[in-house]
Amino acid sequence: MSAGDLLTQWTLGAPLATLVAAAAAYAIGVRRARRWPARRTAAFFAGLAMLAVALLSGVDAWADRLQSVHMVQHTLLLLVAPLLLCAGAPATLALRTLRSRRRLAAVLRRVPAHPAVGLPVLGATMLAVHLTPLYEARGVLHEAEHVWLVTAGLLFWAPLVGADPGPRAGAAGRIGVTLAAMAPMGALSAVLLTAAPRSAQYAASATAAGVDPAADQRAAAVVMWVGGGLVITVAVLVLAGIALWQEEARMRRREAVGAP
Repeated sequence: MSAGDLLTQWTLGAPLATLVAAAAAYAIGVRRARRWPARRTAAFFAGLAMLAVALLSGVDAWADRLQSVHMVQHTLLLLVAPLLLCAGAPATLALRTLRSRRRLAAVLRRVPAHPAVGLPVLGATMLAVHLTPLYEARGVLHEAEHVWLVTAGLLFWAPLVGADPGPRAGAAGRIGVTLAAMAPMGALSAVLLTAAPRSAQYAASATAAGVDPAADQRAAAVVMWVGGGLVITVAVLVLAGIALWQEEARMRRREAVGAP
């Protein structure tokens, strides 16, 4: 197995229809909206691309054989794709362009999008999926697991990115909550690094692929700790940069008002 295998073995699976429908709906909204920021569009389509890599490329095929690739898939579904989708502000776009915006606003008010909800959901999902028999799930349960990973990621990132309407913490709070996500990531990585191979199923498939099961499990831990840590670090830097930019803009406005 090589990086080429992960990126060249594409299949036309069931998620493709959902991704195409989401892309089409967003594109229609962009055409209807006035002066929609190009960076929002780029972020949303990048998020869809990450979902496609996770669910339709060789990553999905090899995720059933190697824990390390399985962790790459879950990192994309839980941390990377939801962050980019939230940065695309799809709810705001829908509120600007749909006729049934009042109904949508009512639905959005019922979504528990708050940092106090998103962080524990993310942590519980991360530990439950990887440290219980759910990690070996197949079939419909496995597909449902993928849906929940994306959902948990959206609940975590939506109030932190703050691109769509909803409750959110201040700049310091958002940065603190984002950094707090490192705790469950570290706990999971520590277990995988120090424990004997936990999955007989993955031990057998790794051996068949010519990979040492213990090394494969340690590689999965590194993917979560390094890969997930990189996502968190970039997010914190961006949030800090936005906070500084907003504070500078406020100071300029105050100076402009106070100027003779």
